Amino acid sequence: NYRVPLPMAGRWREIINADAADYGGSGKGNGGAVEARAEAGGISATVLLPPLSTIMLEFAPD
Repeated sequence: NYRVPLPMAGRWREIINADAADYGGSGKGNGGAVEARAEAGGISATVLLPPLSTIMLEFAPD
């Protein structure tokens, strides 16, 4: 797991995961979304980044 800075707090939808089973990967990921929170060090989310893969997140306002 990695702590990743993001520009806004809130829900971020995982729109691409190169390790998804659809692409022949192991299917590991973030369950479709991550939650970014504002903390003392700024806004960030904890993200699972599978080995040798790429993910892309999109802000998903309520």
